[in-house]
Amino acid sequence: MTLHMRQATLADARLLSELGNSIYRAHFKHLWVSEPELNQFLTAEYSLPVLEKSLQDRSVCWYVAETDRPIGFAKVTAESRIPDTDISGVLLNKLYFDSAETSRGYGQIMFEAIKTRARENGATFLWLEVLEQNQRACHFYNKQGMAHIKNTLFTTASQQSVLRIMGISL
Repeated sequence: MTLHMRQATLADARLLSELGNSIYRAHFKHLWVSEPELNQFLTAEYSLPVLEKSLQDRSVCWYVAETDRPIGFAKVTAESRIPDTDISGVLLNKLYFDSAETSRGYGQIMFEAIKTRARENGATFLWLEVLEQNQRACHFYNKQGMAHIKNTLFTTASQQSVLRIMGISL
């Protein structure tokens, strides 16, 4: 099935909220020690007010991935600095697909489109954070030519997770 990637608008806030909550839970719920902390995280990332504000931010771009229905999304920040470094570039905040739609090449298509759009907008570097425990994603980004830059920690009251910061010159 053909993948279509379109830029999200304010009218897509509810769709992104639904996709974000369902896809994130499907992929990562098992990594959370505390259900209330997971819910708090999801509210901070995918509540309607948060998404509406983000969709109106000119430095942020959301994309919806669709086949015959919406199956995933991406969020990209135009310019962001890697914490505690002098390295900056386009930040790929999120690239998620419905678990039934993974391993179909859609991630590759969206990743390439995001790189192309970043280059067209004059960017020379793309970076992201990925959970170290998410070996599939780490392998995918390595395969795309991204290099490990450093690790950072994501900390909540009940747990700590290692995030790998990876980047690629465009």
